[in-house]
Amino acid sequence: MLKITALLLMLAAALPAQEGKIITLTWDAVVNQSRQENLSLRIKKLQYEQQEYKLWDAYALFLPTVRYQAAGVSNLELPTIVFMGQQFTMGTKYTFQHSLDFTLPLFTGGSRYINLQLQKTLRKSMLEELKGKEEEVVLQALQAYFGVMLSEGIYNASAEAVITAEENLRQVQMFYDEGSATELDLQRAKAMYYSVLPQRESAASGKVLALQNLKMLLDIPAEDSVIVPDSLTVRDFMQAFDETGLPEFRKLSLSSRAEVLMMQEQVHASREAENLVISSALPVIALSGNLAHQAFSDDSRIGPDDYSRSKALTLSISWPLFEGGRRFINYQNARLQTEQVELLQKQTEYMITLETEQNYYKWQEAKTSLTSNEESMKQAKESLRLSHLLYAEGMSTQLDVLNAQLFYQNSRVQYLQGLYQYTVSQLNLLRSAGKLFTVWNNNER
Repeated sequence: MLKITALLLMLAAALPAQEGKIITLTWDAVVNQSRQENLSLRIKKLQYEQQEYKLWDAYALFLPTVRYQAAGVSNLELPTIVFMGQQFTMGTKYTFQHSLDFTLPLFTGGSRYINLQLQKTLRKSMLEELKGKEEEVVLQALQAYFGVMLSEGIYNASAEAVITAEENLRQVQMFYDEGSATELDLQRAKAMYYSVLPQRESAASGKVLALQNLKMLLDIPAEDSVIVPDSLTVRDFMQAFDETGLPEFRKLSLSSRAEVLMMQEQVHASREAENLVISSALPVIALSGNLAHQAFSDDSRIGPDDYSRSKALTLSISWPLFEGGRRFINYQNARLQTEQVELLQKQTEYMITLETEQNYYKWQEAKTSLTSNEESMKQAKESLRLSHLLYAEGMSTQLDVLNAQLFYQNSRVQYLQGLYQYTVSQLNLLRSAGKLFTVWNNNER
């Protein structure tokens, strides 16, 4: 019995340790964690590190290559020649060799320098791509974070609608029992009550899914619990751009957007690739040296004195004069690739300019809609209050009460959605202009 009790106590002590952690997230914590823990961003950082090593590899091409080689040969059958009627055996049964070789390309047609510049350009392009990915991830995380607040607000509104509908049903039932309400009033109240129940369940599911989406973006284990203490309020992320108009936002997007800067570097890299192909038509001059120690013996047991040393220094020139026209074909392919990248750059600039215009107008629209939705919600709340009072005094119908309830519920949800759209529209516009980093860093990059 004591053993069973002890086992149960051990299991009870182990269960809390297996439960997930409780994590409280504020919006700045979401920004920081998304920049550090997001999986797609971490993959992009590893790709950038790979490019750093490719740059070091380009530097390594300027250094000589040194190679050590050792060999031992056992000749199973030696060649025999006949001279003047006599047979002579050439060589010895065993051959041992130790050699040290080095090679230093003196001139490669400029390919090493061009390749170095190419890798530097690709590193700059990858850096801009990494910055763009960082802004994209932060934007997604903040959208998910404010989406959690929206789902929480919608759930609270739905739960409040259920309570209101239940109280209304109770009041109508009381009036019906007293004979002051009709059967139609009672049926309408029941229909309203049962119609808001699925909305509450749907809002509850949306709240859970919104939290799971945020966890996924921040690489938080599914078993951990996330608490969002904030609620949807009016947030101003555009303080530094209040006086900025659409033309200025267009200019910002073309000068600061990571995708535009990345494409500029891609064009430079493509032109460097053209020069790399041209350099392949030039001669290659290389200096090589060899230091070898060799030993020839019919006995496998040899000592240091059995070795003889040799040295060699070679200057070689290699110039491919004709390769079937492949160099010309490679150059044409490189030139066409450059033209494609240039067109892609132009297309990217058009798309980003259009995206900036769309997000600018959505921001303006969200500002106007937010004010209208807020006033509409206030009027709907007051209308609901008056309709209940008038119905209790017999001066209004049950249909008026139901309409007021429905109007208030819809206006409240619209106001919450307007808050979300206003917040997200600011973030989207900052992202389009390449200034989303100002949300977490006030210093210009």
